[in-house]
Amino acid sequence: MIEVLAGAIILYSTFERSPTSEGWIFRGPGASWVIGGTSGTRSIRVQHPGPTNYTFDDAWSSPLLNTTPLQWYRLSFNSKAPGTTNNPGSVGYGYWSATFYDKQTGNQLPDATFSSVFQSNNWVHNEFRFRTKATVGANGSLLPVQMRINFHSLGSQPLFIDDITVQSTTSQEVAQWADGIYNSFPAKLNYVPKTSRWQRIPLTMQKLRNGQNLRIVMLGDSIQNDTATAPIDVFLEREYPGSKVEIIPSVIGGTGVQYYKNCVQDCILTYKPDLLIIGGISNGNNISDFQSVVNQVRASDRVTKHKTEILLLTKAWSPNNYPNPIDYQLNPSIKELDQNPTNNTTIPNDYRGNLLWFAYANNLEYLDMTGIQSEFIYGPATAAGLGSPDANGNPYSIWMRDNYHLNDYGKQILGRILETYFSL
Repeated sequence: MIEVLAGAIILYSTFERSPTSEGWIFRGPGASWVIGGTSGTRSIRVQHPGPTNYTFDDAWSSPLLNTTPLQWYRLSFNSKAPGTTNNPGSVGYGYWSATFYDKQTGNQLPDATFSSVFQSNNWVHNEFRFRTKATVGANGSLLPVQMRINFHSLGSQPLFIDDITVQSTTSQEVAQWADGIYNSFPAKLNYVPKTSRWQRIPLTMQKLRNGQNLRIVMLGDSIQNDTATAPIDVFLEREYPGSKVEIIPSVIGGTGVQYYKNCVQDCILTYKPDLLIIGGISNGNNISDFQSVVNQVRASDRVTKHKTEILLLTKAWSPNNYPNPIDYQLNPSIKELDQNPTNNTTIPNDYRGNLLWFAYANNLEYLDMTGIQSEFIYGPATAAGLGSPDANGNPYSIWMRDNYHLNDYGKQILGRILETYFSL
């Protein structure tokens, strides 16, 4: 059982009063306040009228909430999701999300947090943990943002929500929550780090070992954002007592280095990262785009005397094969590549291999997330019945909130990979 430590409550509603009177916003004809609930007689319902897709136009959204930069929060709510899941590539019935807004401009930030709500004929209790975002101020300082909690349905099935609480929590409590999820999995990660790891990020490892502050900027797309929303900071602070790890996503869905090479100052340098992690699945195979980003970061470091280390990740998590078979990227022959080229029997002539050679030539750390995930899916996950997809995307769908993105189960695996990689 998770022991929830008392924290500041920033949102609480039983929906016994009209949600709109409490600042909730309903979008679309499928969002309504209905009779029936858990602690009382009322709840909210969201039901997308279309057959398959969801849209932000059909959702319940909370009032704007003030937050603390990079603070972890506990989200708890009751849900009832009767009906048949209609979410190709995922077993998720609906979504909850946390969207973030610049306090100065009111503009929504691109790096929202999403996860799944699962099918249930009766009311069930849900516990989630998530980290808030921040904007950047002078000299890399982090500024607070505002937030909304949102609920979205999928397909044409109704999703009922009641008794929602959002409150601040501690790193220790988040670790306990994450361990509870991971320990419930029948499949455990089989990743053993290569002995060549850390050779090109000595300052990062020194900061962790010495219990210092470490700022990590994670650059990429929505998959990199999913990676960043895993509790990596919590895991590393547990492994290295006294350290303070900041995880800052700098992400836009569907973008990669081909985009970021044109905004290095605003998307990277303004945050003053100690470690820049470039990842996601949208970077493309044009190594010159990577080179442009690296060259600009290093040129800035020479001027400012700042030292930015860089870790390159291969594609962190494969989309499902359903409904688009060509999206799935894994097979049993894919094994983790060592960042030292001479330690590999063969190096594929593809994105993974090209990125490895680029990292080697530029003295950049390299981690083959694709290989690690493939070994997990075709190893422990398959043995536990949670492995590669059939023609309908199952059982791989257990890790997904839709056919491309991860739910908290999948995020746990990504977080554990990076925890293991950085751990002594």
